[in-house]
Amino acid sequence: MKLTPIIAALRARCQIFENRVAGAAQFKNLPEAGKMKLPSAYVVPGDDSPGEQKSQTDYWQDLREGFSVIVFVSNGRDERGQWASYDVVHDIRNMLFKALLGWNPEERGEPITYDGGTLLDVNRYELTYQFDFVVDTELSDDDTRQPDDLDALSDLLTLSIDVDFIDPGEGPDGNIEHHTEINLPGTTGN
Repeated sequence: MKLTPIIAALRARCQIFENRVAGAAQFKNLPEAGKMKLPSAYVVPGDDSPGEQKSQTDYWQDLREGFSVIVFVSNGRDERGQWASYDVVHDIRNMLFKALLGWNPEERGEPITYDGGTLLDVNRYELTYQFDFVVDTELSDDDTRQPDDLDALSDLLTLSIDVDFIDPGEGPDGNIEHHTEINLPGTTGN
């Protein structure tokens, strides 16, 4: 799943971040001096969970693709001397829901659904919370190498048929009683 459309949607629909939404490349191992001003969000890829291959003749498999939105909010005290960050997390969750839930960012996937949240870190300066989302998609033979392999095969030119007559109650005896060949249109031959 591409995360760029997710980042763009959060920048456009979650005004609280004031465009401070970045991708995974900007999140991992950031030094303190490189972090964005609060509140901010980082969109990171999550786990892929494949289902069983459901077809014996072609390719058909469910895939659950995950991504997370990790938010950083100030954990300073409000005017009453209380920690306000917990209420801000609730408000941000509602904004994320409005921006993402039910939206289908890719042609073949199902709409985005919420998969839970986790408190990652809290200190006296900031609170870090992770919101997890998933998109269910279906893999088909179009996603595999099979169409390329089939396109690389040479054309079927001749169909050869061997017939072993079945004796009633006895089954085939292994002797070919009839043979025929069919040359397909567009080929040269008999």
